[in-house]
Amino acid sequence: MEQAGIHAFLVNRREDVRYLTGFTGSAGSLLVAAGRPCLITDFRYKLQARLETKGVTILIQKKDFCTALSDALVHRETDRLWFDESALTVQEMKKLKKQGLALTGHADIVGLLRRNKDGHELASIRLAVKRAESSFRELKRYITPGARERDLGLKLEHLMREHGARKAAFDTIVASGGNGAMPHASVTNRRIKKGDLVTFDFGAEANGYYSDITRTICVGRTSSRQQEIHELVLKAQAAAINYIRPGVSCKSVDDTARDIIRQAGHGEHFGHGTGHGIGLMVHEGPSLSPLSKDRVELDMVFTVEPGVYIPGWGGVRIEDMVLVTESGVKVLTTLPRELESLKSL
Repeated sequence: MEQAGIHAFLVNRREDVRYLTGFTGSAGSLLVAAGRPCLITDFRYKLQARLETKGVTILIQKKDFCTALSDALVHRETDRLWFDESALTVQEMKKLKKQGLALTGHADIVGLLRRNKDGHELASIRLAVKRAESSFRELKRYITPGARERDLGLKLEHLMREHGARKAAFDTIVASGGNGAMPHASVTNRRIKKGDLVTFDFGAEANGYYSDITRTICVGRTSSRQQEIHELVLKAQAAAINYIRPGVSCKSVDDTARDIIRQAGHGEHFGHGTGHGIGLMVHEGPSLSPLSKDRVELDMVFTVEPGVYIPGWGGVRIEDMVLVTESGVKVLTTLPRELESLKSL
């Protein structure tokens, strides 16, 4: 803030407030200015805010958030407020301007801080990975011809809760057969058939942090084409993982995976980014994509997840989470990456 000439900054994205204060309530904003930071929330979280935070002033709004924020700024003798351009709504901006505040948009400062994980965060992320992977290993006995996508998705989410997750990281994807050609397919009542490829995209929660893993398996004997496409995706992922090191551009990591898939004639079948940061949010910075302007930094955690999606046939995606180290990366996920078939599960 000092480097950018910011005197009073509003933090109102829920994950950012939690990162800075420990407060987990659904209604809370943080004013960072001279003196103690001020957490603004409502009566529902009066006791919770006191229990979860320290080193901050807690302001319980009496009328509404905008009025409370304006009063807090008056006490700090300023009417100028900087805010995260990606987190404040147009409606909130209008209300704040009606309070007579001068507003200045700025980049997501807290989001940049959150990209580099500390030891406490890594412990939670590793636990989220463990919960997801243990659940998937248990799920395998239920992946049989005739099983419905929807039932497998519900079972996996139930298992993750049994392993301690407060919730699934996101809506679990179970995409079998032709549904696998949709990268973010919704689960359906489709019954899995012998010989189907099935893509599972899932993640668990631990202390507010998330995991995100994808595996594609075959229910029955694999065909030569299934093996070919899976090996191609695995080759692209391995190349990207081996390329990662501090200082390289995230775009070049994406290029590494994408070039391999393109050279194999499947460029048009890979239309999403190669990866994304993960932590308190499933999708956060950095972005590994053709348009990314980010660079890889030490202690970042992100996914590496190339895929090939062929309409009318199906798809393959392999997704792992990595931690950036001084010499490259440490892969945090441990599930086998080779193509598994039901007969070997």
